[in-house]
Amino acid sequence: MAFINRSISNEKTQPVHTVPARVLPKRKRKETSYYPSDSEFSDPEAFASDIDHNDMPIIKKAKVAATTVITRPLPKKKIFPFLSLPPELKNKIYDYALVCENELDLISSIISLRRVVRLGDTEIVQINPWSIVYRQPSLRANLLLLNKQMHAETQPILYGANRFALEEMKTLHTFCSQIGPKNCASLQQLSIKSSGSIKYANYAAFATLASAVNLTRLDIDCEVYQNSHPGKKLARGFYREAHLWLEAVGTAKGRRDAAVELLNVDLHHPEYSCLSLEAAAKAEIIIGFRKELRVLLHNA
Repeated sequence: MAFINRSISNEKTQPVHTVPARVLPKRKRKETSYYPSDSEFSDPEAFASDIDHNDMPIIKKAKVAATTVITRPLPKKKIFPFLSLPPELKNKIYDYALVCENELDLISSIISLRRVVRLGDTEIVQINPWSIVYRQPSLRANLLLLNKQMHAETQPILYGANRFALEEMKTLHTFCSQIGPKNCASLQQLSIKSSGSIKYANYAAFATLASAVNLTRLDIDCEVYQNSHPGKKLARGFYREAHLWLEAVGTAKGRRDAAVELLNVDLHHPEYSCLSLEAAAKAEIIIGFRKELRVLLHNA
């Protein structure tokens, strides 16, 4: 007991030393981001394996109000008064935009299951000193679609000042049907490069050409055969196919045989023939052709 009491007394009498608490700085924690970093986006497989798309929050985009753009016409002081220019100046501009120096080659084509006529690639472009390419002539035919006044001013120039060359009679029929009688009436010069033998000329082509009564020149290429009276037979075949146009021109000009003066006939043999026509033979056939055609028109 004495031992025990002594130990207790020693504990009570022994002084207690207190150690002051040390103030430690706060631990810096790495900032936690709940969105994938750029490196994760660059690795699609890691991004797909680490992120559960079902747990990602759905972010709805804010609706942007539709803005209506109000287009106001330009003030009159900022619009160039083209239609108020003198007619001489406007016609000069129209000539630059709508008239081609060379003849315009027209060829038949099928576009969207429709038979149409388009311009051929006849304009020569020099790419370098050793090569050239062909492209369509640059015509600004869209001018006719601007307004009624400009259409009325440009329509006679486009169809009257250009010389149209058609590859065959089928192209002539398609062209006249496509542009209509009003535009046909403005035509001045036509050239049919290959009409074949005149007895196979397309009657419908000359029927659609009946409204072209203001023509000043019609060049037509015909095939003739070595037989008796070729000019007379050629005139009868031509009259049989083209009498509607011949009579329409005569009625418009007041003379039945007025269309004969517009014709410029070029003669050649068929491709399978090795014969060639001399200049004197051609002149004799053409004289007989014109004479017989006048007789047919006066007796109609």
